[in-house]
Amino acid sequence: MPKINLLQQAAADAAGAKSKPISTQTTQQLVMLVAVLLGVVTVIFYDFSVTNRANEEVKKALADEQKNAQELSKLKEDGEELQRKITLVENRIKVIKQLRAEQRGPVAVLSRINERIPIGVKLDSITQRESLMTIIGNTNTESLITSFSKDLEFSGGIFSDFNVQTELIPANGTQEQAWRFTIRCKYNPPQATQNPEASQTASN
Repeated sequence: MPKINLLQQAAADAAGAKSKPISTQTTQQLVMLVAVLLGVVTVIFYDFSVTNRANEEVKKALADEQKNAQELSKLKEDGEELQRKITLVENRIKVIKQLRAEQRGPVAVLSRINERIPIGVKLDSITQRESLMTIIGNTNTESLITSFSKDLEFSGGIFSDFNVQTELIPANGTQEQAWRFTIRCKYNPPQATQNPEASQTASN
């Protein structure tokens, strides 16, 4: 009758029983590790997508703001140019009203001078004593003084005997450099022409 070592058999069975749970536990740990890694990768990818989307939105918003800033700058420049022209016109009207109030010259003279004032020239005063006229003003561009005096000179003989004096006014903290000018000339009012038919009728 063969002998069976019950102790050895029991030890082998116990070892098999222990190895099986260990193998299952390792598999579960690997599955959990893979799941955690997938979760981390998913979170990283999601965070990257959100960050990239936010970055694109910020760039787009910045581009829109820069475009709006350029448009506002252009509108500001146009507004300043328009305001400058309005100021020049207001100055002309102011001088004309002042001269009319002080009765310094006939409206016809003022109209002829006003028609020849270039943009950029500001008149301070116009005085007339008999046929002698003095025009005082200022401008930021010296060449406009020459242009203004020539326009007066080539007026069909209405203005003649010109004497132009200029003075450079240096810039200071509140005002840019400017040229002050004084134009002295003689005003020759146009002679009224008589209607030939009316003259003939009167002689008859």
